[in-house]
Amino acid sequence: MRSLYNWSALVLPLLASLSSCTFTVAGSKLLLPADFKPPQVFKHSNLLRTIDLTRPYARETIAAVIENVSKVPQSEYYLPVSKETLPKVSYVEARDKKGAGDMFVVTPVEFNEQSDTQYYRILFNPALPAGFSLTLQISLAVTDVLTPVPALVTQVEKQFLQWTTRQYAHTAYTTEKQKTKLKFPNNEVPDFTKLDPKADGTEDPTKSGSSFTFGPYPATGPEIVGEEVTLRFEYTAPVIKMDRMERLIEVSHWGGNLAVEERYSMTNNGANLKEQFSRVAWAATSYYNPPTHAIRMLTFPLIVGAKDAYFTDEIGNVSTSRFRSNPREANLELKPRYPVFGGWNYTFVTGWNHDLNHFVRGAKNGADFVLRVPFLEGPKEAVTYGELEVTVILPEGATNVEFNSPIPLLGSEQYLHKTFMDTIGRTAIKMTARNVVDEQHRKELIVSYHLDRAEALRKPLVMFAALLTLFAFSWGVGKLDLGIGKKKNA
Repeated sequence: MRSLYNWSALVLPLLASLSSCTFTVAGSKLLLPADFKPPQVFKHSNLLRTIDLTRPYARETIAAVIENVSKVPQSEYYLPVSKETLPKVSYVEARDKKGAGDMFVVTPVEFNEQSDTQYYRILFNPALPAGFSLTLQISLAVTDVLTPVPALVTQVEKQFLQWTTRQYAHTAYTTEKQKTKLKFPNNEVPDFTKLDPKADGTEDPTKSGSSFTFGPYPATGPEIVGEEVTLRFEYTAPVIKMDRMERLIEVSHWGGNLAVEERYSMTNNGANLKEQFSRVAWAATSYYNPPTHAIRMLTFPLIVGAKDAYFTDEIGNVSTSRFRSNPREANLELKPRYPVFGGWNYTFVTGWNHDLNHFVRGAKNGADFVLRVPFLEGPKEAVTYGELEVTVILPEGATNVEFNSPIPLLGSEQYLHKTFMDTIGRTAIKMTARNVVDEQHRKELIVSYHLDRAEALRKPLVMFAALLTLFAFSWGVGKLDLGIGKKKNA
């Protein structure tokens, strides 16, 4: 534990930065009038929308040169999102592409639930002066937008997914020039919408390898989205969704251990099987290992130093797992008891331990600590998470608990968690999120807390008192006379 007290230069600034964010729910909505319309203070000189469909969700990046056309500095930029898309948005991030790279604050807007268009507000800091421009880069991910077509396939047939978008980027401001690029996992795109030829007579879209390009298009007004565009492409991997994941992180100063356990309820949202599953056909294909839309293995890249890994399901321990740990890497490879095809479910639990001193740093006073741990780990395969619950259980007696979440939360709560040999219970933080994608892996959750040195003696004193009580009770029972008749005098 000596190394915990050599990091005060790092810990004290972290403690100060956390003092203002106790149980703050990130992404709380901004309230605006019901008849709100974004003021036309910006225009897009040029806009490039890039959509990546190589994962089981859509990743969209908008790079736009925006100009302040008003006469005063402006700091509020609004990003429109359709009402049906809003619940599927996982995250929205924005930054100055050519600046220092710092992220702008992005806040959902609440103004009129009946409107077909909703908004996110991007707050520039500092404000953009009149007549000036910047290159704004917006990144967002949208889940549950890919549909298997056809919906039923055999074990050996190819799987195709279909995606629908609009011809133009959805913006709240006039755009002088724009185009859209789409990236697919391979060249197999058998069906796509063909638009009218462009002004120079070339086809729209144009294809280059596994990419499609729509446009460029001339000036478009605000809220103009153009025609509907549908594309169908081959997807050789399973469409993995963790309908629910519960992540438990337990901190033990007494044992110097950080225990992690994760409970998964997993579904393959790909194309369902047209016929009954054939174990013989599945075994036959294993010899040449072709691409499959079934989930047959998951690989968890853990932090170096992980140990004591396990993998269980509803039946019990699953022996088809492999854990490799060395000074350079730690990988946990899991094979379910059966291949998980489209529409099938699988529930399992995995966990491991770490040395606590790799994640906790203490101040010089020996009583203030900061825990830095990944908010989410999970498999390296492309996955989405429907409901995510992260619980951090701190040592007994921890007080002044504060935390900073790296992703927006639906809510959080603090409560007492009682386990074996506890007296007052351990302080626990439960955080809930929804619609999370695998890009959020390894983002750090920071928790600060105060733990008096005397609290380290609580557990051994409780154990000593329990053993002493048991000994005294045993001694007392041994002294009791349980005979029925009278004793005879010698």
